[in-house]
Amino acid sequence: MELEVRHLRMLDAISADGSLTRAASRLGASQPALTAQLRRIEDAVGGALFDRTPQGVAPTPLGEAVLERARTILADLDDLARAMRALRDRPQLRIGALPTGPAAFLGEAASRAAPERPVDLVVVENRAEAVAALVGGELDLIMHVDFPGRECFVPEGVELIEVGVEPVFVTVPPEIEHNGVVELAELVEFVWLMDRYDGDECAGHIRDVCTAAGLRTPLIRTPALLSAAQTVRRGDPVVTLVQALTGRGGVPGPAAEVRGAPLRMRHVLLAPSPCRAQAERVAAELVRRYRRAARTRSRLPGWFDRHDGWLGSASG
Repeated sequence: MELEVRHLRMLDAISADGSLTRAASRLGASQPALTAQLRRIEDAVGGALFDRTPQGVAPTPLGEAVLERARTILADLDDLARAMRALRDRPQLRIGALPTGPAAFLGEAASRAAPERPVDLVVVENRAEAVAALVGGELDLIMHVDFPGRECFVPEGVELIEVGVEPVFVTVPPEIEHNGVVELAELVEFVWLMDRYDGDECAGHIRDVCTAAGLRTPLIRTPALLSAAQTVRRGDPVVTLVQALTGRGGVPGPAAEVRGAPLRMRHVLLAPSPCRAQAERVAAELVRRYRRAARTRSRLPGWFDRHDGWLGSASG
């Protein structure tokens, strides 16, 4: 017979109660059945585990040795059960995020900053709807973007934590020669493609930048990412907005900076006021991971080394 956990618990109960009768009552068994089970266990281990006395039972030297190991095993099993219950019962950290470059690091950053809460990460497209979900208690944290002069509205009871500002690079038509930098005026005659997730605010930012430069606003389209990638691969004369870091499924081809980096987006976290400290920890971990990735994954290698003050720069 192999010993099982229930056998170890039975031995522990007999030792603790000092009586087969009391142990049987505690375990919900009859005294004869418990005695018979004890004999089978003693046969399995090769010796008596308890001495019978008029006052009850007491462990033999072999019994003490078996009980010492049994109690260690039972304590470890009880710890495991408590840990499993805690994992099952702990509240999730529900995060909504726009699928931007920095958001790719959000799940790991949140898990590191708040290890006591499993992360449930969902995609959110509309910022107003995401904020409403946050205020309504459906989300615990959201990550989104805004643009210069078009900062997001922060309702009462919500805190905004700035993660950092990221330049928006472009891929350009083949006929434009460049060494990683292009003039905005060279681009406005072409059709611009941007990720549909960027929404109206990004298009408004492009209009703002062009107006400030005294240029007309280009025609802007928001095709699906795959369609935009195919358009670029064909060599069609389009300008495509791309994020600063490379990633899976992105638009192919070399990128360029619009001189002076006037196109930019700010990444922010929004959290209920009582959760500000936790959101700040998530933001700090997110920045650390993004900057590490920027060393090797910038669409313009070395750009962040040459420019300070950006999310991907060593000096943000």
